[in-house]
Amino acid sequence: MTTFDPSVLAESISAETGLGFVGSDGRSADGVRWLEVVPAGHPLGQTFAIRAEIGWRRIDVRFRLGSFAGDLLASTRSADETGRRVFQTVLDACQKAGAGVALIVNGTIRNHRDDAVWEDPWRSFGFVVGKGMLAINEGNDTADMRLIEEWATRATAAVIALLPVEEEARGLPEGAKLRIEVNRYERDRRNRTAALAIHGHKCMACGTDMAERYGAAAEGLIEVHHTIPVSEVGPGYIIDPGTDLIPLCPDCHSVAHRRSPPYSVKELRNMLRPNLPA
Repeated sequence: MTTFDPSVLAESISAETGLGFVGSDGRSADGVRWLEVVPAGHPLGQTFAIRAEIGWRRIDVRFRLGSFAGDLLASTRSADETGRRVFQTVLDACQKAGAGVALIVNGTIRNHRDDAVWEDPWRSFGFVVGKGMLAINEGNDTADMRLIEEWATRATAAVIALLPVEEEARGLPEGAKLRIEVNRYERDRRNRTAALAIHGHKCMACGTDMAERYGAAAEGLIEVHHTIPVSEVGPGYIIDPGTDLIPLCPDCHSVAHRRSPPYSVKELRNMLRPNLPA
């Protein structure tokens, strides 16, 4: 029987989001195995949980708030426009990848693209992302864990978009704050997390997966590039991590910025094509 390690899932999601998580596992009353992660350092009833239920060739990832997480429920509903759009875009990407998405507000299933959801008073909020026809529980522990991490991370990316995450620049010297502000769209953690949940970790120019090339030491190593030059993005611009942010390996990212405006992904790919005889 496949063994799933909840600490591995917690470490993976922590590295991806920049927030600390702890993991646990168990079985439901009907025998379905699950792995669950919750933010570290918070009372369980006052925070949230991401639970991945592993069935035969299927994964269902559920987000639920704690029984006493009223403040978190209120702040989630009050997420800014950018957070809401990122949330919707990540769930769109889940659907595009073949998953079913069920947004549940006040016990009723709603369309995650329905903006009216944010106008209603909330008594409860959660969602489920489920994907069937997966090659899981077939004896390959490593491949199974990768699938669990992939889908759990996608759900977590949607959650992170709505949460009141601290600004990255807080507590830094003024000079450091300024440097981050200049490049704030690429450095915003929730946008990075969402972009990688949508696009994956392979470089969109050369196709390199750093972990496949270098092993575990490079797991999660990828840079996020803004397709629109930062100088052209105004303060009211709402990022779409599906189109505005793309993963590039360090080499391709460096080459992209050797020109202003940066080289496009298409131009980078053309550079990588072998020179053919005339």
